Formats: sequence, C-alpha cells, structure tokens
Amino acid sequence: MPLLPTIDVAGDAPDKNAILIESKPHNKGGKATQAVHEQIPTIIEPTSVQLSSSDNYKHLEKIPDVVDCDRVDYVNPLANSSRWYIAMRARALRSAAGFAFSLANRTVPAPPLPSQSISLDSTLSEFPGKDKIKVDVWTPPNLALGPRAAVINFHGGGWILGTGTDDSRWAAAVMTNINAVVFSVNYRLAPGHPFPTPIEDCVDSILQIAARADEFGFDPKRIILSGFSAGASNALSSWLVLHEPQRWDYNLPQPVPHIAGLAIFYPVLDWTFTRPEKRSTCHRPDLTLPPGMTDLIDVSYVYPHIPRKECVDWRLSPGLMDDATLAKLPPVHLCLCEYDMLLQEGLRFAKRVRSCPDKTLTLRVVSQEKHAWDKPLPMAAVKDSVNIEYTEATLAIANWIGQFHDTDNESVLSLPTKRLRLRPSTHFKRSRSAE
Repeated sequence: MPLLPTIDVAGDAPDKNAILIESKPHNKGGKATQAVHEQIPTIIEPTSVQLSSSDNYKHLEKIPDVVDCDRVDYVNPLANSSRWYIAMRARALRSAAGFAFSLANRTVPAPPLPSQSISLDSTLSEFPGKDKIKVDVWTPPNLALGPRAAVINFHGGGWILGTGTDDSRWAAAVMTNINAVVFSVNYRLAPGHPFPTPIEDCVDSILQIAARADEFGFDPKRIILSGFSAGASNALSSWLVLHEPQRWDYNLPQPVPHIAGLAIFYPVLDWTFTRPEKRSTCHRPDLTLPPGMTDLIDVSYVYPHIPRKECVDWRLSPGLMDDATLAKLPPVHLCLCEYDMLLQEGLRFAKRVRSCPDKTLTLRVVSQEKHAWDKPLPMAAVKDSVNIEYTEATLAIANWIGQFHDTDNESVLSLPTKRLRLRPSTHFKRSRSAE
C-alpha cells in the first residue's frame, strides 16, 4: 500500500530559511498512514522557497510535489444531483459562513467599515445587466500628497460564498501601511453563476474602477490586484483576460489599465489535478477542506461538468499559462500555507515564475497553517502571523509602486505629515458584514 508523503527535517540544507521539496514515507507511532489516493505522485527535484512563520526558524522541512501520476478521474458524488439541491446546499453554507464572518468581524480590534459601496455593470458575462456587481470601497482617512495607489481585491469562498467585507482586515492593512484605496469586489457566485461569470465580473470591475480613477483619487498606473483562495485565482485569471482578451473572444468595453502587481494568497491554479491527488501531497490531509465542501464547490462552479483533462482553460487553471505569457506577468507576491492541498500547485507556479529572467516574485509559505488561516474563527483572536503576512504583502506592493511603507521610519510619512493622520472611529467599529 502506498505511503503518504511527509514534511520532514532536512538538517543538511545550506539555507535555514529554505523549504526543500522532497518526499519520504509518513510514519506516525511506527505505523504507516495510507494515502488518500491509491497512486502516489512522482516527486520533482528540490526547489528552495522562503518559510514564513511568526516563530523563529527552528528547522528545515521537506515537501512532496505532484508532477506525474496515473491520472484517475475523480467521480464527484454530487455530480448527478439536481441543480436545485446544489443551490440549496450552497445557500445554506453561504448563510453559515456569513454568520461566522459577522462574528469574526466583531473581534477586537474590529476592522474598519467600508467608506461606501458602489454598483458596477456586467458586460462580459452571459448574464449581463446594469448594477449587477457590488463593490465595497475603503478610502484611507489619512492625508495624501498626491494620487494614491489602488488595490482591487477579490474575496475567497470557493466561488460559492463570501463577500467583499470578508477581507476587511486586509483592507485595513493596505490603508494603514500604504495609504491606498481598496476596492473589494462582490462578484456573482455559483451555482447560480458558474464559471466563467465570476471571473468576467472581476474583469468588468477592474475596467470600470480604473475608468473612475479621478473620482476616487488614485493613479490608474498604480493598480494592484489582490485576492484570497478563489479570489486569488480570479485575480490572476483577470490579468490573463486583460492581457489577451482575444483568446476568449472578449470585446472589452474600456481601455485596459496598467496592472502594477499581483498580491495573491493561497490561490487555486490547476484544475487538472483532482482533489484526492492534491490531498495526497499534503502533510496534514486532516486539516484540508473536507471532501463534502470541495465536492460542493467543484460541482457548483464548473458546470456543465468539464472532464479533468480538459480543465486547461487558463481562466480556470491560470497556473497553466504558457511561458511566453508567464514572462509578461507583473510583479507577484504569493503567500501559501504549509497544510494546504493547494500548496504544491502554488510552489510549481512559483518555480516557473522564478525561471523567467528579470521576474519579480516574493514567495511566502506560512508554517504549520492551513488554507485560509488568516480568516479567524468567530470571536477568536487574530493570529500574529496574519499581521506579519499582511505587512509583508504590503511591503512588496510598496516596493512595486515606489510607495513609502508605514513601517519605514525614515519615510516622509514619519515627518510632520504623518502626525496629521486622522484616526477615525471607524477603525474600531465592527465590519459592515456584521450588520
């Protein structure tokens, strides 16, 4: 019986801040643990990445990687369920998640409320219409010496749940650290709006927000895309559509803005691997999203069903873009989680980006944390690692756009201008999603 790969200590590695990709059988209590899937993937040669943790670097670790295996299509037990049943389950999960986030956003210190919400038009989807896309906007209360940067964010939730205010703490970090305007897009969700509508809503939002740069006081040449999980995938896929709309026969209604960078957290990058295959590479499969949830996500978002081997559309699997397109990517900040089934596709993507000459990539792997670790449980304290990683991401953005960062004590923001910063009470109120 095949054994589950593990993360193990690597005492002979030259860099104490590196993770070396390797594989060993997993033994716990002297007994072998069975793999989630019957076939164990082949392992590629080691690749070094940075290990991020709130603790000191105590050891080195080895992580297995999928590159080739006997590809067996996974039969989703919900594949033959009615769309009414799928919609009912998704709606129930969405309601539960919304309640959980409303409690989480009450945790002190509470994240700020959006300054306003706007509605944008859907033009690219097969479900077009006016005011179909709601966007939450956070405008920094601090003084600005000129046009600000803008961060257009896409929330997570597996394309079936979530709202823009789920990322209120990220919005607060962006405003505080780089004084940028934040737009968080409420793209429409599956199963009512399956692939590719969520991505098309994101592209529509980018175009229409960029066209209103003067209204919101930001520089249209300093737009950053950010996202979490499904939203991170949307951010990368949106860049691909903006870069090459003719590939999918899109007629974009506005000029394509310059995208100055991508800050993406634990994205979905490759749908050609099944969920069991992805779980088989995870050191702690018990901490991955449960099969019941991933089955619901997959059958909701990819409808009608697309066979695994045909999931090569870059909008669905942006990590599969060709090398020529990869070489044109803007700077990328990629944050992954050690105990996430999506870790390996993230590392593979990072390795490809780093292989391109003159490409800017910052890669963070959060030690001993699972998918969406930065979203606190209801009424639970926010982890220190969340603040660390949000700071690292905003530092990367500041470098891309030539913006001073609030942690830079030598910057102009530390001069009298900084002391004029306004700290409104909204920084201490609960998020709008709690209402």
